[in-house]
Amino acid sequence: MRARRTTPKKPESFCDKSLIYWAVHGNTGLQALLVVLVLLVVVARVVPLEMQKRIVNESIAQGQFNNLLFYCMIYLTAVVSANILKFSINSIQTLIGERAMSRMRKALYNQILFLPLSFFRRTQPGFVVSSLITELSTIGAFAGMAIAVPMTNVLTLVAMAGYLLWLNIPLALATLAIYPVVIFILPFLQKKANEANKARVDVSRKTSSQIAESISGINEIHAHGAYGQENRKFADLIDLLQTIRIRWSLLRHGIKTTNNFFISLGPFIVFILGGYLAIKGELALGALVAFLSAQEKLYDPWKELINFYQLYQDAIIRYQKTTGYFDVKSEISLLPAPQDAPAPQGRIDVENLSFRTDDGHLLLNNISFSLAPGEHLALVGFSGSGKSMLAKCLGNLISYSEGSIRYDGQELNNLSKSFIVNTIGFVPQHPFVFTGTVEENLLYALKAKYDNSEGQPRLPSLDDKIEALQNAAFFVDVLRFGLDTTISADNRNFKERVLRMRRVFYKTHYEALRDLIELYDDLSETTGYLDDKPIINNIF
Repeated sequence: MRARRTTPKKPESFCDKSLIYWAVHGNTGLQALLVVLVLLVVVARVVPLEMQKRIVNESIAQGQFNNLLFYCMIYLTAVVSANILKFSINSIQTLIGERAMSRMRKALYNQILFLPLSFFRRTQPGFVVSSLITELSTIGAFAGMAIAVPMTNVLTLVAMAGYLLWLNIPLALATLAIYPVVIFILPFLQKKANEANKARVDVSRKTSSQIAESISGINEIHAHGAYGQENRKFADLIDLLQTIRIRWSLLRHGIKTTNNFFISLGPFIVFILGGYLAIKGELALGALVAFLSAQEKLYDPWKELINFYQLYQDAIIRYQKTTGYFDVKSEISLLPAPQDAPAPQGRIDVENLSFRTDDGHLLLNNISFSLAPGEHLALVGFSGSGKSMLAKCLGNLISYSEGSIRYDGQELNNLSKSFIVNTIGFVPQHPFVFTGTVEENLLYALKAKYDNSEGQPRLPSLDDKIEALQNAAFFVDVLRFGLDTTISADNRNFKERVLRMRRVFYKTHYEALRDLIELYDDLSETTGYLDDKPIINNIF
């Protein structure tokens, strides 16, 4: 079956989407399940408080042992249920976070592949790797808890506050009066922490880029003895990062300390006012016990909300930095509307072609030439004269500033990307070898050309591959490369074939090579394969 040619996949826009989109997209069912579990866990947290009050007032005070067992069983059931529900919520949050992070990485990676070449000339590879792996890891973790954590803790706060008001309104109002003060102070400190965090992220990225740049230019550093200069640049960044991190850490700790101080005032108010009401007989002992427990339970969701807010600020800063940096418009139209183009004839017409960089440097100036089908053109010039830039313009890798390039009378910018990659062969000045086998690299362009989502691309036969290698004067190199490799110890079928080849080689070439190579006098049938030696040594 002939493979169907398809146009490249249009990149999913990563930079135009909000952070909440990744938390909800593809996870609607899980988020709905989380809402149900959150409601159940809030109920399961309130029930034990009511049981505490009834155990003290109705069971212990009145000597009702049966009621004591009944209320204790309800208490235990609620506690167990709350923990099971909490574990389920955490598991679903983890699943949502990992799925969101995977989707973000795929979308961002796909978008990066479509970015213009000028972007990669000014961007360190280490920064791209850090953005895909490290930055999105924190963002993905937040996406998993973006809905469940605030909803759980807000509902718990509301439920606990309502229960406190139901127990005793004056005591509850006196206790809850602390939180408006906290809500006023903490955002102020958080704003300062956010500013420090933004500076920390910026300097951290500059430090990473400096490290990558030093490693990439290590030859120049050694050649010119620029050790002190590079050390000073790195030391300045590290000192600046240290100052910013200390300020950021102090602000974060200040937020937690302030929060803990105000929270610690709660029990003091309960002991003073609640104790007074209990002595006066206006508050039952069981209600006081339940009130203390409810107020203690009020601290956990409040702390979790503070931590969530800090995580949100960190995630949103990272997300905005990432989207802002990779939100780059392509220099060329990568995916114009598909069209039915005629079979290429091979004529090229270039008229008044010019190219100017973003910073105003003119690299190509008013170039014109024509090539008829079958003609060849050699560009000769000193380094930096624009030969490679002209080739990139002809290959539609960059967009020229002025002029025109026409293939068989059609303007290059009006041709679809699929037509260009299927028609124009491009060999770069510095070819790149991808990770994988020699065969995978040889067939890289062919697989891209016949990319088919419905099955494997149509590949050439072994004879076609050998013929192509011979035409490129590359067959001997590939053959030598293969002979110099070792094979896995469990590949017995291949070993047996090599041993047979060894015997044939011995019988055929022994007399001709005996004066050049030291051979064994006797090659018996039991001679085994040498696992630690390459194939060519085993043949010899």
